[in-house]
Amino acid sequence: MISDPKLIFYACISKEATILAEFNSVDPDLQALALKCLEKAPALHSMFSHTIRERTYMFLLDEVHPFLYFGIFDEKMERTERMWFLNRVKEEFKCMIRNDQVRDFDDLSSHRFQGEFNPVFRQLLSPPVEPEQLNLDLKRNSSLDCSTRGKRIVSLPLLGKPIKGLKKKNRLSGEVNGDTRDHLMENKVVDVSDDGGCQTGPMQKNGGYLGDMAGGRQKAKQVWKQQVWLVLMLDLCVCSVLFGVWLWICGGFRCIDY
Repeated sequence: MISDPKLIFYACISKEATILAEFNSVDPDLQALALKCLEKAPALHSMFSHTIRERTYMFLLDEVHPFLYFGIFDEKMERTERMWFLNRVKEEFKCMIRNDQVRDFDDLSSHRFQGEFNPVFRQLLSPPVEPEQLNLDLKRNSSLDCSTRGKRIVSLPLLGKPIKGLKKKNRLSGEVNGDTRDHLMENKVVDVSDDGGCQTGPMQKNGGYLGDMAGGRQKAKQVWKQQVWLVLMLDLCVCSVLFGVWLWICGGFRCIDY
C-alpha cells in the first residue's frame, strides 16, 4: 500500500521506447523526460534506480516479456513502496494482456492500453484509509451486525403459553357413543437459524425432546448390557472347551499328580 500517492510523479509501461500506458500527476514535460530515460534504460539489469535532484528514477524489466516498467518518484518515498508499486503495475499488466490474448508484441502502437489501464492506476494510487475512519467503519459494521443478529434470534419457551404464529395445533376429533373427544395434540417449535432458514421438529407434551433423549439412552444401556453378556457367554464356552480338551489329553487329573 502506498502511504502517500503524491510522492509518485510519473509511471508508465513501455516496449522499448514506445509507451503503452502512463500516469502523469504534476508535469506534462515528464513524458518527454521519460522517453529519454527509456531510450537509455539499462538492458542488463532486472531493476535499476537512480536518484538526482530530489527525484528517484526506477526501472523494472520483465524477464519474460519485452516490457519495461518505469517510474519517477520523490526521493522521500521508501524504496520498498517504489518496488511494491512497480511490481503491482507489472502483475496487473500481465493479467491484462493475458485476458486480451495478445500474441503479437511486435506491433503495439503508442498508448495501446491507456484506456484499459487508467482504472488500474487510479486503484493503485488511491489514498489510504485513515485509521480513525477505518475504526469507525469497523465499529459501525459490528454494531449493525449485532443488531441484525438480535432481530434474527428467536427464543421460544418449552413450557407455558406458546407464541402466536410459531405454534400450531393439530387436533383429531372423533365421536364415540355421541361424545366428542380431543385426541393427540402435537406442537411444533420453529427454530430460526442464522442462515435465514427455519427448521421444525415435533415436541410432545409428555416430555418432548427430553423424553426422546432419555429413552434413547435407556435403549443404548440395554444394548450395551446384552453385548457384555454375549461376550461373557462366548468366553465361558471357549474356556469350557479348552478345559475339556485338557482333561481328555491328561486322562483326567493325572497331570496334577506329576
